[in-house]
Amino acid sequence: MQVKKPALIKDKSARNPLYLKIGKRIRQARLMAKETNSRELSQRLGWSAGRIHNYETGLSTPGVDETLQFCEALNIDPGWLTYGIGAPRPAEVHSNRYRKFIDALDRAEKEGILPEYLAAIKLPLERMRKFRNNPYAKIPDLMARRCEKFLGQRRGWIDAPVAGAEAGPYLAEDMQDLLTLYAQLTPRDKKKLLAIGQLLLD
Repeated sequence: MQVKKPALIKDKSARNPLYLKIGKRIRQARLMAKETNSRELSQRLGWSAGRIHNYETGLSTPGVDETLQFCEALNIDPGWLTYGIGAPRPAEVHSNRYRKFIDALDRAEKEGILPEYLAAIKLPLERMRKFRNNPYAKIPDLMARRCEKFLGQRRGWIDAPVAGAEAGPYLAEDMQDLLTLYAQLTPRDKKKLLAIGQLLLD
């Protein structure tokens, strides 16, 4: 007995909204990676030409294995691809989080509520100074959530891309380049880079 394959839904309005959202992010990630058409990417992944098209248009959605293959091929974050949380690339997530975190500290200090803010996010004064002096310092997830709560922001706000007036010059351009580079290194290479920096200071 031959089993019939389910028919693809041609009417876009009848497709699963989640599939459509994931499809848009897949297309965005492909264009960010300068993959101008889905055929080139499908050849790189060893998939049929129509497979990526079906994903991008929400006709179907990738499973866990396919999602991880996409993320590796396009250098994107799985959480962003699947749920739209944070930034497409891990380095951007770190940069966004750090900039907003430092901005929140500056505003709390300017408004005279720094002690209350530090108590709310459970950040000792000495550790705060370390964060200010080290743009590579990782802001823990729990502290990021406390920051959002104190500021009355939605969950994930601190990791969202900085845009418009919010994107003030917190770091010089060369420092942003260094931060992006550092975030892409392996833990071992990060230690090497920090050791080199320490030697230069000494």
